[in-house]
Amino acid sequence: MEGTLYLFSAFSVTWIALFIYIHTMLRKQKSLESQVEKITAFLEKDKTT
Repeated sequence: MEGTLYLFSAFSVTWIALFIYIHTMLRKQKSLESQVEKITAFLEKDKTT
């Protein structure tokens, strides 16, 4: 029974770490998309003048 506690703990820690990683990557992706939109808008504005 002791082994199942360690297995469950490792399983839980792995899933928590995975969710934190995915959340961090999604936040970074949104930030990068925002920066690309700003650069694109700047270049389009510069192109028209």
